[in-house]
Amino acid sequence: MHKLTELLVAMKRLRVKDISASLLAEAWKLYESSFPTEEKRNWNQQQAIMQLEAYHFDLVMYNNELVGILLWWEFATIRYIEHFAIQTSLRNSGFGKTCLENFIAESDVQVLLEVEKPEDSLKQRRIGFYQRLGFHLNAYDYAHPPYLEGGDFVELRLMSYPDKLREDDLQTFKTKGHPIIHRPYFEKNPG
Repeated sequence: MHKLTELLVAMKRLRVKDISASLLAEAWKLYESSFPTEEKRNWNQQQAIMQLEAYHFDLVMYNNELVGILLWWEFATIRYIEHFAIQTSLRNSGFGKTCLENFIAESDVQVLLEVEKPEDSLKQRRIGFYQRLGFHLNAYDYAHPPYLEGGDFVELRLMSYPDKLREDDLQTFKTKGHPIIHRPYFEKNPG
């Protein structure tokens, strides 16, 4: 069997809603090591959102082994990938590409994700990875609300699939999505 076909057959995503799930500790370790502090939740915040219907904490599995995580939100007109990471030892093996291709194929709604500005070669390569999958780097100024109390907004770029993001879609995402995704911030800073 061709390696890519084998990946498609053997790879699956498992949604976790129970914080006592057996692989959650390993998945959390991957999350903690893959994202800067200002771009991730703490454990208490994570526990609070795990039960929300719109939120998905998915384990990316291959042959019953954890290969990555895909943390995303499902809204009526947008699927927002908040965090995506593959185990360091398995990067550049096709797992990330296959996982995202499967994710994109599941729905016709627009997919959004955030990336850091292309200020160095690593960030440029990450953007290139998403562009090869058909994502568009949008030029809009965009700031991610802080996860942690007292934190600063984080300047990022939005990427979208299958089309570039329209200005009105960006505003809808910020006015309707952000208050749900970043609820602790908006509860303390209404309006």
